[in-house]
Amino acid sequence: MNYKERQEIIASSPISFTYLKRFNAAAGVLHLVQGIIMLALGGLLEWERNIYTFYLKLDIITGPPSRIEVMPNPQVLVTVGYLGVIVASFPLISAIAHFTIAYAKNRSYNENLRKGMNPYRWYEYIFSSSIMIVLIALLVGVWDFWSLTMIFVLNAMMIMFGYLMELVNQKTERTNWSPFILGCISGGTPWVVLYAYFIAAVGSTDLNPPTFVYLILFIYFVLFNVFAINMVLQYIGVWRWKDYLYGERVYIILSFIAKTILAWLVFIGVFARF
Repeated sequence: MNYKERQEIIASSPISFTYLKRFNAAAGVLHLVQGIIMLALGGLLEWERNIYTFYLKLDIITGPPSRIEVMPNPQVLVTVGYLGVIVASFPLISAIAHFTIAYAKNRSYNENLRKGMNPYRWYEYIFSSSIMIVLIALLVGVWDFWSLTMIFVLNAMMIMFGYLMELVNQKTERTNWSPFILGCISGGTPWVVLYAYFIAAVGSTDLNPPTFVYLILFIYFVLFNVFAINMVLQYIGVWRWKDYLYGERVYIILSFIAKTILAWLVFIGVFARF
């Protein structure tokens, strides 16, 4: 589907910009309410994680025979607590984004939708989605500061490749899938790490993860991929996804579902542990 065809479908879409304004405002209210509830409940959660660095040190081992070995030297860099604040952050970020595009930036939002893109969505996902996957990493045992940093950045890069996908394909006659492929590589790498830690924990009788971690890892992985499927359907032009505005509404719904499920699974799971 070329640029002209996309423009014609958007212009005749049954989903109006006024409708999307109300839809974003409603989504903002729902995210805001959940975020406030998370903050209110957060004080009841007893949860802390030490975040480590694993720089190297020299160990002199007395013999026989004496030798020098280079060993990892785990040191606590910071202790992360306030789980309620962490969990509340991603619905609150989403609430700010939805209110921004529904009101302050609504004209710019509509102009971008006419071009078949929404940069504000990607700006929000950079932070909210990356915080979510770092939280999941903490739950499966990734406690190394620099590993968490790389997971955050790789996920953020995946989001920016989503933005680039829409940017480069505004007026193309044929869809350029390069940003999508690169996004899949950068976004898929953290999941390899998460599942490696998870499988190692499952294989240990002492470290078997609680049920809520199983649910989070598998349910959120499915939702994570549904976002990519939504984009594919938009650019292939399947059924109602020929209309970019339909895909935009699906993104809003998926965002709310993903954040709601992750937030409440974390809260219920951590509450159940104490």
